[in-house]
Amino acid sequence: MTPEEFKHYPKEIQEAVEQAHHSVKRKQKERKVRKQRKKLRSLKAFIRLLLIFLLVASTYKLLKLRGWYLSQTAFSKPETELVQVINNKIVPTDLIYKQIKDIKVPKSPIFLMGVNPIKKELFKIPVFKNVYVRRYAFPARVDIILKERIPAAVIKTDLKAKPIAFVTTDGVLITNKNYMALSETKSAIKILVANPKIEKDWTVKRVEHIEKIVRTVEAYSSEKVHYIDMRNPNDVFVRIDSTNIRLGLLDSTVFERIKRIYTILPQIDEVEGTIKYIDLSWDKVNYFKLQKTEQK
Repeated sequence: MTPEEFKHYPKEIQEAVEQAHHSVKRKQKERKVRKQRKKLRSLKAFIRLLLIFLLVASTYKLLKLRGWYLSQTAFSKPETELVQVINNKIVPTDLIYKQIKDIKVPKSPIFLMGVNPIKKELFKIPVFKNVYVRRYAFPARVDIILKERIPAAVIKTDLKAKPIAFVTTDGVLITNKNYMALSETKSAIKILVANPKIEKDWTVKRVEHIEKIVRTVEAYSSEKVHYIDMRNPNDVFVRIDSTNIRLGLLDSTVFERIKRIYTILPQIDEVEGTIKYIDLSWDKVNYFKLQKTEQK
């Protein structure tokens, strides 16, 4: 059919034919767009897959770097560069290293390494109240931060001697001789004893009772107690800033006898001679014991 012949057809037929042509063109155009979109989706999927592969490969290679892994001998042959111990003042560092020497280092990056095995071993040392473990990478290393218990009372055989035991502020009796490297603690009570049998004769409860006696002396004297001398348990002495106080036997009347300190202590300046000690060992009787003067 020629264009000239087509013009003679009714208008309705001409419009229908034109619509059919437009519909075919539109469908062809839509088909072309769909093909282009399909190709674009395929390209995007390929690029996405390639990026995922590159990311996985890069991550795998990155995780294989030695900086992520702690040396297998970090605990068995500890070095301060790999395992650093911080804030230990009582327990020597070499004993801490000895305590953790059997811990196995996992063959995984350090950020996946569990810290509980380290804590479990160190909590076997009763001096430690808290243990914190920090992990670092590049190079992989570990910091062990310790919080030690605070001594409330130390037991000695002599003022200059090393402690043989101590009781902490939270009521733990420490008797291991390896943990007696105590620095001078002003708040800790010094208890002097003779031939001690720590495991048998000393308990936390007994030390707490002595601590109560010391605090009572400080309260009624308004002076600091430097030590309590129990080397003769039947004749106990307490040293305060100004003088010695003889408490005698620590029986049920000891607290009543201590209360008399505040009445007798002001009389020290009125006494002629050097006072050896204030005697509070007798019930309702106070007196000053003077130093003997050498006769020429």
